[in-house]
Amino acid sequence: MPFIQALWQRLGPVASRASWKELIRSCIGAGLGLALAGMLVGMVDHFLPHALFLFAPLGATAVLVFAVPSSPLAQPWNCVVGNTVPALYSLLLLWAFPTLSQTSMAALAVGGAIAIMLALRALHPPGGAVALLTVLSAEQLLPMGWYLLVPMAALSAVLVAVGVLYHRACGRPYLHQPHQVAKAQRPATRLALSEQDLEQLLQRFDQSNNLSPEDLGVMLAAAEEDAIKRRMSAVSCGEVMSAKLVSVSPQTPLEEIAELFHRHLVKCLPVVDAQGELIGRVLRADLFDWLWQGHRARQQQNLWQRLRSKPAKEQSVAQDLMRAPEMSVQEATPLGDLLQELASHTVQFIAVLRGKTLVGVITRSDVIRTLLSLNH
Repeated sequence: MPFIQALWQRLGPVASRASWKELIRSCIGAGLGLALAGMLVGMVDHFLPHALFLFAPLGATAVLVFAVPSSPLAQPWNCVVGNTVPALYSLLLLWAFPTLSQTSMAALAVGGAIAIMLALRALHPPGGAVALLTVLSAEQLLPMGWYLLVPMAALSAVLVAVGVLYHRACGRPYLHQPHQVAKAQRPATRLALSEQDLEQLLQRFDQSNNLSPEDLGVMLAAAEEDAIKRRMSAVSCGEVMSAKLVSVSPQTPLEEIAELFHRHLVKCLPVVDAQGELIGRVLRADLFDWLWQGHRARQQQNLWQRLRSKPAKEQSVAQDLMRAPEMSVQEATPLGDLLQELASHTVQFIAVLRGKTLVGVITRSDVIRTLLSLNH
């Protein structure tokens, strides 16, 4: 029994089980693509009576385009060039060695087609079937001559076009865009790996034809981010926050706020009411702009305007520069939930509340300190 289990683990299925949604989507897409390609074959049947022979390898192309569209083997260049070039190469073989046996010709056609596809960076498994089919059906296909290449390229292009439209309608990416991964898919975590490092990893594990360096980078970054979130899920915001609050009230004079910024070297101060509830924030940059505008206004006044100007009756306070609160969480919120916001550099601090009362703040420095402690 253990032997059978070990054998099953080695020889059994490796791929993960597809969801019903994925199964149905791939089935419908392949059916639509092949139906349209079949209609074109029927339209040219009068001119190219044996074009139906070319229809067989397209079934394998449809599997790649609609079932594994993210694979480099399924990209448009691979589909069109990987189907057309093997047909051209096989025709040249048949023309150059007309007396060679069919078995030898088939071996040369498939082996050479693989080498050419690899050289052109257009590896496409159905291309091997195209080369083999051209040799085995030479009696029917050779009368078509070089016109054989036109329907092969056209039918492959039709499948690709249907794949592009179909995947776009389903909201699934198909066309591979190197170095331009969508921001929505790009994790906040940045890998300390160059593109060359990623390529070496793919070669090391013999996955160069299954993944691109960009796709591997996105996957590794997402895995790293998930790992960090999992390690930090047991840490609450209350455990990480800085509890020694430096806050101001809405009526705190701006001169006093300037002194607080000078002493504590912070970029933002929370504003709380008499009950300790967070109602806003004052940015160091806003205070600097306010001071600079006042300085310039005084410089532009002439002597007569300065003598006639009356002293301000009301002192400027925090409420005059206060902005709305940016983000807040409860004490029990897992720290991992905040990584995206902190990594994006869009927040100065995250307020930590107990109910509605401000009890602390979390900055990127607090998160870095926590990460360092978890790694030791």
